[in-house]
Amino acid sequence: MEELKAVIGIKCREGRLSEIGKQLKKSEEIVQAYEVTGEYDVIAVGSFKGTIGLEKFVKGVLKWKWIERTTTFVVLTTVKE
Repeated sequence: MEELKAVIGIKCREGRLSEIGKQLKKSEEIVQAYEVTGEYDVIAVGSFKGTIGLEKFVKGVLKWKWIERTTTFVVLTTVKE
């Protein structure tokens, strides 16, 4: 199965940023995570086993009680790493 890279913007409920960070640290799929300013509170970069792996991860994250919403960006081409 082909590996799929995605960038996920996560908006958390007020005061819950640390819980999101703790959960993302435990995730095998997430390779980078950043607390950021702007529309999202956290930006996570992950590597998934195809669209099924990405779907499973995102649906799991949305079940966390401190998540308001997510926006997922699928990487088409890596320009620079």
